[in-house]
Amino acid sequence: MSDTAIDPVSQPLTSNAVMKNEQGKANSLLNNIAEKLDQLVTLTVVTAVCDVETVQEDPDSPTFVCRPKSGTAIDAFQTQVNLVTGDIENLISRDFATNPAYKGLSDFHLAQVTKSNEIVSTNLKAIHDFAVQLSGRSTN
Repeated sequence: MSDTAIDPVSQPLTSNAVMKNEQGKANSLLNNIAEKLDQLVTLTVVTAVCDVETVQEDPDSPTFVCRPKSGTAIDAFQTQVNLVTGDIENLISRDFATNPAYKGLSDFHLAQVTKSNEIVSTNLKAIHDFAVQLSGRSTN
């Protein structure tokens, strides 16, 4: 038995191994695309009222993130729209629903849902048009 180790990098790959590797890469890419498409199915709009803190998560980046302060109460209005089925789900905290001071915010939230829906529709049409252009087919 020899003490010399075989370097797997220097060994030539068989065409079967190359094909399996390429198939693995293609499957991984398709899985990533499917996962992202699943995330695109639901449009979520949240309007929340709470005490917030501003944090710079990355000291090398000039961006900041606002998040609820720990232990603070959150009054919120959340709308989720399933873009495939058209189902709409609203989740509204009791105070947000009953406090007259939040009426303007409710109107704002609903306007944001409408605006978001329009943006998604425009983006989906642009993606469709791009796919048609790539395929070389006419839209007529």
